[in-house]
Amino acid sequence: MSRSGHALAATGLLALATGFLPAGGQDMLGNLAGNQDFRSRRISSYDRTGGNADSLRIEPGKTVVIAEIKGPAAIHHIWMTAAGEAFYGRKIVLRAFWDGEESPSVEAPLGDFFGMGHGLDRDLSSLPVACSSGGRARNAYWAMPFRWSCRLTVTNEGARPVDAFLFAVDYRELASLDPEAPYFHAQFRQETPCQPGKDYVLLAAGGRGHYVGCNLSVLQRSPGWWGEGDDKITVDGDEEPTLHGTGTEDYFSDAWGLRQAGNLFYGCPLQEEDFQVGSKATAYRFHIPDPIPFSRSIRVAFEHGHANDREDYYSSVAYWYQAEPHDPFPELPTADKRLPFALETMENFVLPRLEAVAAEGRSVYEDTKAGLRIGAPRLAASLTSYYDQQGTRFPVVATEGAVEGTRAELDLAVRATELYDIDLYLVRGPANGDVRVLLPTKPEDPKPVLKEAGTFSGYAELKEMGVVGLKDVLLREGVNRIILEVSGRDPKSAGMDLSFMGVAPAASARHFAADWDVVGPFDAPDMDSLAVAYPPEKQAALSEKYPGKGGREVSWKTVQAEASGYVRLDRLLQPAEKAVAYAMAYVRSPSDRTARLLVGSDDGVRVWVNGGLVHSNPVFRGAAPDQDDVTVGLRKGWNKVLVKVLQGGGGWGFFLRFADPMNELAFGQGPADGKE
Repeated sequence: MSRSGHALAATGLLALATGFLPAGGQDMLGNLAGNQDFRSRRISSYDRTGGNADSLRIEPGKTVVIAEIKGPAAIHHIWMTAAGEAFYGRKIVLRAFWDGEESPSVEAPLGDFFGMGHGLDRDLSSLPVACSSGGRARNAYWAMPFRWSCRLTVTNEGARPVDAFLFAVDYRELASLDPEAPYFHAQFRQETPCQPGKDYVLLAAGGRGHYVGCNLSVLQRSPGWWGEGDDKITVDGDEEPTLHGTGTEDYFSDAWGLRQAGNLFYGCPLQEEDFQVGSKATAYRFHIPDPIPFSRSIRVAFEHGHANDREDYYSSVAYWYQAEPHDPFPELPTADKRLPFALETMENFVLPRLEAVAAEGRSVYEDTKAGLRIGAPRLAASLTSYYDQQGTRFPVVATEGAVEGTRAELDLAVRATELYDIDLYLVRGPANGDVRVLLPTKPEDPKPVLKEAGTFSGYAELKEMGVVGLKDVLLREGVNRIILEVSGRDPKSAGMDLSFMGVAPAASARHFAADWDVVGPFDAPDMDSLAVAYPPEKQAALSEKYPGKGGREVSWKTVQAEASGYVRLDRLLQPAEKAVAYAMAYVRSPSDRTARLLVGSDDGVRVWVNGGLVHSNPVFRGAAPDQDDVTVGLRKGWNKVLVKVLQGGGGWGFFLRFADPMNELAFGQGPADGKE
């Protein structure tokens, strides 16, 4: 056998790429006993400097070429993982271009290409695609041969940087490639919602090739079983489907519905089995033993419900091989269109886990952990179509039979007295009324006067989320009351109910300490190092020099936080691995007082104020503002703040501020900045 013949028969998937199946099926283990007459190569994101920074950072809107390979060759494994913003699996797009083509043969969001939809991470196990580490480690074993060249790109279509993108592309250098060998293709499509009376078309391709499978993701827009629709595969323009199935779950090799499971050629990494509005599913079917060849064209379609009687949201990736050129792909929907019901919960978002509590003459739901309580004459709880980055659907609490003037009292607890911007998440619908938001003018009064702070139009033909934004609201430490009052309705609305989904209070004027003196790094082999007293704890004088990590002398240097308030130590100090650093700043108070100090860190953190240890948290985490808060005493004049941050892996840095609603505190670099 020739060198190229050995290469393409080495695994069943490579054999599938050529349309040739060895006797006895895909005998991958048997093929291992033969000579492997090719040269294995890899392109990866490893740190070219010899360090451990083995990832790429991809800014919003940027495209990175991750591999350019000369042929003849065949990719046989792609591994990828990323640390990005919520739902990054639908915001990062993977593309592949074979032999200099201008339009990609592979174009799909990262998560969907690797078998999981909805922008979520889930484990799955199949022959050509496998994901582990909670779905974050993505692997594809499709054979992707090419003759002259290959170019792989990833594009960040999110709003924030992908802080860490790691990859490995394994391929085989070949002496030659069968002139008839087709090219691998993968294409994302969606319909939101599916069109009444028309099948959902998963693939429509012209040319010669063979279809090898798909994954399908569904988000329900009406209750009940979504999968009664038949599968229809039409080859070479046949008047009737060449392969006509008996139902969607039957196509995906299951029966009597779908349930979460994984197999070599079919499986379901996600199926929310309440089958209510908002329920999500992803299923896959790979035609590895049974590819479907076509000579001129192929059309793969599904009914959405029996005879297309449902209008759920469908999205999919089809996989196939064909000779080039391929038909133009449909335009890829933008990231927001690919995620119509995905709602990122920021650090300040309260996702209520509301439970009914006993209350005489009215309905009350309460989330004691979140410090949230809502009461009205009659309330009922249900789930919405919106979901967070873990896939958890957002609950909604709605009035029943509301009339003009019906009120719902929302009690919101906050941990610090501050001015807040408050986003109230409400739901519009065909039977919802208009709402006005009322706040007390003097919350401390027993019967405070209420003032209107915002309004909300509640009617919509289909249920959808809306937000009422309140600016610079003074909330006091403890419980604060917000009134939601039905004020009327749109003439088209069938009712006047109001539906509450969640609330996001955020301090409206967070003044982070921006000017710092930092020193480090010092050696910190493990988290126990957070409790080790390094020299700056004993003598934090800016003129001092200390023996640092690896015996190198380190000294204090003046730095500024980023615009967000984040002090990114891993860009300021090197080496930034298994290390600890110190940062020092001053805050000036007009009087002796008690104050709330808020800090966020990556990773473990300790804080001293005027030489006294006020906070210690040995933790591995990514940094976000206000993760920890502690009550501290400030004296009139300058107060020294010393921060110690341990790097336990990944990023390294911190945020620090004080709750200061009246803007009375001032940061600086010590008494030298003033005369006090």
